[in-house]
Amino acid sequence: MTLDGKIATASGESKWITGPQARAYGMKLRQGADAILVGINTILADDPSLTVRPAQKHRVRRIVLDSKARIPLSAKVLNDAQAPLTTIVVTRASRKSRLSASSKRVNVLVAPAKSGKIDLRWLVRKLGSENVTSLLVEGGGQVNASFLFQGLAHRVVFFYAPKILGGVDSRLGVAGAGARRLADAINLRNPEWRKLGPDLLFTAQVADS
Repeated sequence: MTLDGKIATASGESKWITGPQARAYGMKLRQGADAILVGINTILADDPSLTVRPAQKHRVRRIVLDSKARIPLSAKVLNDAQAPLTTIVVTRASRKSRLSASSKRVNVLVAPAKSGKIDLRWLVRKLGSENVTSLLVEGGGQVNASFLFQGLAHRVVFFYAPKILGGVDSRLGVAGAGARRLADAINLRNPEWRKLGPDLLFTAQVADS
C-alpha cells in the first residue's frame, strides 16, 4: 500500500504500488500458508492467479469469499491447472444457476450468513477442520477489515511504498466502518520494520488475538 494506506486508485489500478522485492517477500508468505483467502472484489478488479511461484510440493488452497456467487466463469482461479484447489464460499442468497456452473470447475462451500455476509467465524472453524492452520488473508480492504475487527487475525504484514495516492475514493488497505472511538482501535504488539528495496515491511502481532 501507499504511505497513506491506499491499495488502488479509485478506478482500481494497483499494479504495481510496491516493488519486486516486496512482491517476492509476499510470495514467501504464500509458500508458508495452507490457504490464501481473498474477497470477490479482488477477483473482479485484478483476476489474480493466487498461485505460489515457483511451484512447490506443498499445495496451497485458494479461498474466495463470494456471498452472491458473482465470480466470472472466466476467472483464472476457475480455469487454471490448480482449479481443484479453489473453494468459492457462498451463501444461500446465491443464484442456483451460478452455483451450478461454478461447482463443475471448483469446490463450492455454502456458508451461513451473518448480517447478509459470510459468517467468518464459521468459515474459520470449517477450514480448521480441514487442516487449514495457516490462513493468509490477502484482502481486499473490506475483507481485511472484517478479519481484523472480528478478532480473527493473529498477525499483520503491511508493505508500504514511498508513495502518496490520496483521494477519498481511492481504495483502502483496511476499509469497512472502522473504529468509532480510539478505544476501539486494533492494537498491535511486537512491531518490526524492515527495508525491502525502496519499500518498508511492517509486521506485528494483533494484541488481542
